[in-house]
Amino acid sequence: MAHHKFKLGSVVWLPCKVRGGPFPNERRVYVKLNHSEWFGFVDVSQLKSGIEQGQDYVRAAVIGIQQDKVVLGIRGQSPASRPIETSSSVIGRFSPVSA
Repeated sequence: MAHHKFKLGSVVWLPCKVRGGPFPNERRVYVKLNHSEWFGFVDVSQLKSGIEQGQDYVRAAVIGIQQDKVVLGIRGQSPASRPIETSSSVIGRFSPVSA
């Protein structure tokens, strides 16, 4: 996805580490992109494979665009994490979510 194609609401798959969550339909997810991290709980519907443990991909929506930065939000509950900020060149490596 090239930088000029980014728009608010675009959705991409971000690589993440997954572990089991407190409920059968929930997973603990950890995402690290450059210096930005996100940790929280997501419904399995937000994961590409929905595995219980290991490497997977989580949906993230573009919620802001600032010069060469893209701000991404993950639908889930996070005790301390904020939206992920990364450069547009980093996010361009990730696959868009097909409708």
